[in-house]
Amino acid sequence: MKRLLLAIAATAASFPALAADLPPYSPPPYYQPAPIFTWTGAYVGANAAFGFGNFTNGGSPYFGSADGGLFGITAGYNYQSGPLVAGVEGDIAFGGISGSNSPYGGVYSNGNVNAEGSLRVRFGYAFNHTLVYITGGYTGANLKGSVTDYAASPNIYANESTFLNGWTIGGGIEFALTHNVSVKAEYLYSDYGSGNLFNGTIDSIHPGLSLSTLRAGVNYHF
Repeated sequence: MKRLLLAIAATAASFPALAADLPPYSPPPYYQPAPIFTWTGAYVGANAAFGFGNFTNGGSPYFGSADGGLFGITAGYNYQSGPLVAGVEGDIAFGGISGSNSPYGGVYSNGNVNAEGSLRVRFGYAFNHTLVYITGGYTGANLKGSVTDYAASPNIYANESTFLNGWTIGGGIEFALTHNVSVKAEYLYSDYGSGNLFNGTIDSIHPGLSLSTLRAGVNYHF
């Protein structure tokens, strides 16, 4: 019993020395959790588009079909609740979507959309970083027309612009590459209404315009 007590005492006496040799305790490292992704917030961006369609009403015989490219800027705001996303988006683009025709002998004419824009609402469903949406609202375009009429006496040489007001509807898909940068592709059908060109001449017309637009863009989210 005496030997046992001495052994226990010796072991107890050695604990402080063993503890001194152990490395100091440090808590496990803390890692900041990744922020939850959301589509909520403002954004700006740039886009490029190809449009194709037809001049309508009195514009059809003078300008025929239309096609061409546009480049523009976009700004908007999204609000997300669960997987549902609602927002408003506006854009303006410049370029040339044009068509030309000769409605009858001695008359040569051209119509060109050199600027267009829209203000639309968007409603979508988010699959985390992917947003599928529909969109629609107001659209407008500046149509510049020109006509040379050698059949008239005196001959007519006219260049004139009119602003068209109409509506647009479409849909698209947007994918967030990072928390701040996304890319998108969308399709829009636009009916720009109609305007008046070459008033006061025998070539006075009331042209309209309808277009299908394929557009790709990149957005920066704040």
